[in-house]
Amino acid sequence: MDDVLLTTTLRIHAAAGFVALVVAPLAMLVRKGGDWHRRWGKAFFYAMAMVAVTAIVAGILRPNVLMALVALFSFHMVASGYRALYLKRIHQGQRPELTDYVLHGTATLFNGGLFLWGVIHLALGHRDSGSIIFTVFGAIGLLMVWRQLRRFFQSNHDKREWFYSHMTGFLGGYIATVSAFSAVNLNMIKPMWLQWLWPTMLGAPMIALWIRYYKQSFAKGKRMHAMTDIRIR
Repeated sequence: MDDVLLTTTLRIHAAAGFVALVVAPLAMLVRKGGDWHRRWGKAFFYAMAMVAVTAIVAGILRPNVLMALVALFSFHMVASGYRALYLKRIHQGQRPELTDYVLHGTATLFNGGLFLWGVIHLALGHRDSGSIIFTVFGAIGLLMVWRQLRRFFQSNHDKREWFYSHMTGFLGGYIATVSAFSAVNLNMIKPMWLQWLWPTMLGAPMIALWIRYYKQSFAKGKRMHAMTDIRIR
């Protein structure tokens, strides 16, 4: 019975991961905020939710802690990017909802666990790939949580920060998806930590450059409406 459940779960997990890999680039290519951007974005979000759920189930049945924790890490990235769309008026005094505190509070626990597990093992002399992967993903996850919580409580706001948060969350989640795909399929990449982390090494600077491009465009006087279709929901 457990074997059947595990096989079914892994098939659903693989199918949802494939959908996420395909639809995310489609959302990037179309006009930001437009109907198709929203449709592809929602498809990506729900596919990632299914990836996370099936990874947790498979991680318990197999067991595979790394698989489950990385799926949670990636879903937190996507969920924070999705929630940013509902927090566009923080600069006008809008307050986060309970959902936001639960999301980031939970993420603090499992990202903190990832980070501590990795750091402690490295400190004990275990220079294995798992320790490196846990440390890097945990550190990135904690940084994401800190940036979101700081945004909730700081007094001065950039009115476009929701836009940057949305981009960072969804693109970061996509990088994590590519990482999982690489870990499963690109066995020719050695060592294992590089097999997991090369998407982050390439993708993180690209996200930073893309956000910088938008910030420079806005600084030169371009309006948000000229570059994206803005909707409160």
